[in-house]
Amino acid sequence: MRHRSRDLGDTPWVTIAAVVGVIAVVIIALFFFLGGGSGQTSGATSSGSSSVAPQATVLSNKGVTSITVKATTPVSVPATGVFVEVNYLGSYSGTYGTNSSVEKTQNSGDRLYAIEDANNTIVAKFQKQDHSTSHDLTVQIWKDGKAVKFAKNGSAYGIVSVQYP
Repeated sequence: MRHRSRDLGDTPWVTIAAVVGVIAVVIIALFFFLGGGSGQTSGATSSGSSSVAPQATVLSNKGVTSITVKATTPVSVPATGVFVEVNYLGSYSGTYGTNSSVEKTQNSGDRLYAIEDANNTIVAKFQKQDHSTSHDLTVQIWKDGKAVKFAKNGSAYGIVSVQYP
């Protein structure tokens, strides 16, 4: 007499184990992608104050070094003088100054650079240091508290060049 061979699907414990395994994988994936509630949030609000101090948010991810994201406050442009404001979430590098004296810089965030001896043409040229197209690199020239020139570029490794007058 012949014995019938058994398939894995014929035993009920294999089917139950497979279903439990799939459910466990789904739960672990949801926990991983939704953060599991163990991350810190930066939801503090300020009441009664017009200036908000920068806050740091620590993003946690298991097995990898923590990443600290610092929120920057908008710059405050003085009422007198000439300044170049550069704003980009990522890293940028470039030059600013006058035709006779140019300074180099590399930074990120919203920064204000003072122009000394602003009697000549003011020039500024900055470039994104990444391939992001999600955020614009903006460059603005300020004179005596008023914006006199503005340009932006949102392309990958975008370059912004402005001059005044």
